[in-house]
Amino acid sequence: MNRRDFVKSALRTLALGGVAPSLLARTAAAARAEGKALLVVQLSGGNDALNTLVPYRQALYARLRPRIGLKPATLLPVNDRLGLHPALRPLLGLLEANALALVQGIGYPHPNRSHFVSMAVWHTADPERRTLTGWLGRYLDGAEDPFCAVNFGVLTPLALRGEARVAPSLEGLERFQIDLPPDLMARLEGVLTARYQGMEEAVRRRLAELKRATQRVARVRRKRVPGLEAGRLGPALADVLAMLDAPDPPRVFYTALGGFDTHADEPPRQEALLAELAGGLAAFYRELKGMGRADDVAVLVFSEFGRRAAENASGGTDHGKAGLAMVLGGAVRGGLYGEEPDLEALDDGDLPLQIDFRRAYADLLKFLKADPAAVLGRPFPPLGLV
Repeated sequence: MNRRDFVKSALRTLALGGVAPSLLARTAAAARAEGKALLVVQLSGGNDALNTLVPYRQALYARLRPRIGLKPATLLPVNDRLGLHPALRPLLGLLEANALALVQGIGYPHPNRSHFVSMAVWHTADPERRTLTGWLGRYLDGAEDPFCAVNFGVLTPLALRGEARVAPSLEGLERFQIDLPPDLMARLEGVLTARYQGMEEAVRRRLAELKRATQRVARVRRKRVPGLEAGRLGPALADVLAMLDAPDPPRVFYTALGGFDTHADEPPRQEALLAELAGGLAAFYRELKGMGRADDVAVLVFSEFGRRAAENASGGTDHGKAGLAMVLGGAVRGGLYGEEPDLEALDDGDLPLQIDFRRAYADLLKFLKADPAAVLGRPFPPLGLV
């Protein structure tokens, strides 16, 4: 193999890992973030909003859910009509400190109960499904720093895929490296020290940037954080904290917690998932405060849809429409957004849409010092979350 063929082969090898496409020029939007960062936590499967924030004063709630409904005495009071699932107790302090916002009835017009379709809508911020890029991918398009955005998981979600770049995915800081056989790595080193012309030189520079980036990540070490040692979400949050504490941290982080498709045996399954979520986020926020970064980081927690108001015959709930999102952080204006759902006025058996999710996106893009209209395609009135 000659050097020209090797450069092409090496680039293809790295591109298969989803890293090479992200080595492009930094956008002004990303450069102006001024130390702010966004963490998105995706609850995959469709979290049951009605058993997360419960309108326990409405008699119809108990009639719709005779087996899976939560008892009022077990709920964490938000006000005199609404209570949180008891598994969310670790987040109660954030709510009391006005650092946690609960966005009720969030979704999009003409909702779809398909996981694939609804998640694609949230990822692209386009209910018409004509857009092929992700909302955060559009924000990050052109960023020269390959770790301006990072997904902690196996595959980069559509939300982080732009026209010009795709954010890299890391299964963990300790596992991120250029994994090539020794002979190929030796030849790569030779290519990186040579000089070429035209496209070959451009490829060489991108490969050199990738090597420097991997070396930069290799210097970041996950800290042992109480509450984040186990489970699926905790280690990812610990990695986010480590990167936030390193020089030149990313602007956007993304991770997911699956298992929320609770068609059967919902109560124990949702309880375990919400406990993992709440415990992880509470520990994450506690560490952010200790680092002096609580005001610099906003966290969005969303699910592709809510679930039906009535329980099914299997002790679970089926796919619904509007759901519940959470936003937390030191700069967040906490409290309730949207109105308590009227269970006597459901939308074909589902919680009705109150708040277009793009309004929350507009708030978070402003937090990152970006132009929401440019990213979302048109203006959306922000909710005032941050």
